[in-house]
Amino acid sequence: MHTSTTRSVAVATAAVLCAVFAAGCRSGAEPLDPPAPSAPASAAASPFSSGAFDKAAAQADLDAAVTVAGGAPAGTGDGLPTPTSSDDPPATDTERKREEVVARVAACSVAWSSDGMSARGQADTAETQRQFHAVLPELARLGWQETRAIEKVPVGEKESMISTNYKKQGWTLIVRHTEMGLFSMVTITGTEDACAERFTDEELALLED
Repeated sequence: MHTSTTRSVAVATAAVLCAVFAAGCRSGAEPLDPPAPSAPASAAASPFSSGAFDKAAAQADLDAAVTVAGGAPAGTGDGLPTPTSSDDPPATDTERKREEVVARVAACSVAWSSDGMSARGQADTAETQRQFHAVLPELARLGWQETRAIEKVPVGEKESMISTNYKKQGWTLIVRHTEMGLFSMVTITGTEDACAERFTDEELALLED
């Protein structure tokens, strides 16, 4: 069973997996692409937000930190891709429920990712590692507090992932650097805790299938 903290982390993880790897995510859901920095007020407000620090404010912090780290803010070339759309209805009741959960995740999540590949098609590992470590002090300057120290986790026999968690005013942020063969990417995903607590273990399990 997920605790309040682990549930926020689980929802944030589901958000980035849906966008980057399309892990069980269908097109009927609201895309995870955040708004362009030129119009931050257009970010969809979460129904659980108190208004003091909402989705637009969280995305603005994320974009500001990424810019200082040398990345492109969401909506300017980098950022998480929009899942491919389709007019096909869900084939099963499970797929329909999964669509609904993905849409709810998108409504209370913000995200950004680096390109992950160089112009030659090779992973620019040094650059993505630099971005990962450069964005963390800027998040701290913006008031995000580290709640989990940087940890390196093996992925398979040769790959690895390093990640850390931050919190600010009811939001949980996960910053990750993943290396898998030619793939090297920084992903930053934030989820509103009050919204995350509304997800059941069964709903989160749908996103893990």
